[in-house]
Amino acid sequence: MSFTVSNFKANLASHGGGARPNLFKVKIDNSVNGALSLNSTETILVKAASIPGSTIASVPVNYIGRPIKYTGGRTYENWSTTIINDENFTIRDKIMQWMRVMTGTMDGERNSEFGSYATASGTYFEGKGTVTQINKDGGDGESYSINNLWPTNLAAIGLDWSQPDQIEEYAVEWCFDTWTHN
Repeated sequence: MSFTVSNFKANLASHGGGARPNLFKVKIDNSVNGALSLNSTETILVKAASIPGSTIASVPVNYIGRPIKYTGGRTYENWSTTIINDENFTIRDKIMQWMRVMTGTMDGERNSEFGSYATASGTYFEGKGTVTQINKDGGDGESYSINNLWPTNLAAIGLDWSQPDQIEEYAVEWCFDTWTHN
């Protein structure tokens, strides 16, 4: 079989065309405190995200001086999002509050409200993220659930007088245990 542009185009068209990286939506829910979850009007301010990946490590076992590789455990890199900042800092405040609930106030003080990783019932302040690819017709496509999610890094917001025509944005890195597909 020879390669032709016509064959490539026909094959791509038969699979719905290529998925577009700018057609997606992200939802982030805190499992314990719904007030820390992003509502539907806030989720559109997530400018960039990714479909999570995973890695299966190899475990070498030496046999007669030669390493034989076996499958090891699955690991997940942290998940990153870029968020557009609104003038009220609504989403940033929710993320900071989520971090305070888990680790205490900014000065490290802990009390009954701040600094407990779990509630009295044993439920952890972890959430769930969902990344959904949107099809070109506007319908939901493939969906990925990111489980046991919590913010691990809230990036600084750069301020600069020479950039008057830009809107602030910042990155948030999320730690999680697993992800599932659809």
